[in-house]
Amino acid sequence: MKTMVIQVRTGTMMNMDTNVTVKLAQAALMKGYGVRIFGYGEAVTLVKDGQDPKRFPNVGKEIKELVGKGLEVVVCETCCKARGIHRGEEIEGTKVGSLTNDMSRFVAEGDRMVTIAR
Repeated sequence: MKTMVIQVRTGTMMNMDTNVTVKLAQAALMKGYGVRIFGYGEAVTLVKDGQDPKRFPNVGKEIKELVGKGLEVVVCETCCKARGIHRGEEIEGTKVGSLTNDMSRFVAEGDRMVTIAR
């Protein structure tokens, strides 16, 4: 199976970048790709459980659904700590990991990579 890696650096309530990320992941999964998302910087909010936005799509809800369909999501632990997001607050099935271990593995094993950032 071919694998798409999506690197995202924008937070869930900043603009529509994370929504585009989720839609891209969903489309790739539907086409039979394995999909891995790595978030750092503000994008660590992708995995924050309990999101309840009023004017933006609920990316957390969409992430939960896609994890059930095989999506792998890892975010940077250092970036989480800097933003007060602690282990145990992440959506079930997602992971707080590291740029050096997880992102480098994603890149080495992936067939395609897309970066979504501003």
